[in-house]
Amino acid sequence: MNREVLERAIAESGSIVCLLGMNVSVDCGCFNYRDSDCAYSVESRYGYSPEEIFSANFFGTRTKIFFDYLRSEILSHLGEPAEPFPTLKRMEEDGKIRAFITRSIYGLPLRAGLRNCIMTHGTVLRGKCTHCGERYDVGYMKKGTGIPLCGKCGAVVRPDIVLDGEMIPNSLITASAYEVERADTLLVLGCSMRSTLVKNVVKYFEGRRIILIKEEENYSDAIADFVFYGKPGDILPKIYR
Repeated sequence: MNREVLERAIAESGSIVCLLGMNVSVDCGCFNYRDSDCAYSVESRYGYSPEEIFSANFFGTRTKIFFDYLRSEILSHLGEPAEPFPTLKRMEEDGKIRAFITRSIYGLPLRAGLRNCIMTHGTVLRGKCTHCGERYDVGYMKKGTGIPLCGKCGAVVRPDIVLDGEMIPNSLITASAYEVERADTLLVLGCSMRSTLVKNVVKYFEGRRIILIKEEENYSDAIADFVFYGKPGDILPKIYR
């Protein structure tokens, strides 16, 4: 698609909700635990797939392996908020973007200074005690090699994320629906229209246009009104200046 067409579509948008797909995090240096090559590497080292390790059942029964994986693979590859985050921050400050929604657990929007971001699966940047609820930062879970324990009650401190087998808090589902219902534009970055992130919220969208920016083509792209192929970090700064 012509870049000028996308630039005009952004300019005509007055209330954008931006969906941040996993590829945005990967482009910023985060570990892609959903990638098939990464999954094979993880299974060869730990004897379990990333999906198995990042489940509520695994956390409860093989807690030490869970934290070995968390420290070595996730917390050691948190990435940095490079483009498109500086551009997204300007768009938010200019009143173009009303909210961001992501399933990524790396907390890049927080580190980039975005204000209204709904992280439906939480973030590994925060930890909480499984018993008393005491809060901890990521540094507490990073240190040492054993299972992090609460300094107040001695229970296990876990990352504040939604594990497989757990429910997304209803408050986050409601907040996502609220923002999407009031948007005139959905800006989808770094994922396909058939991704879980998009499917969970697009049913609430009643606005004018869906803009999709990602690298690889997919049959589901036809759902979007405007499509541009490439890295969002390369494209977005060129169409919002």
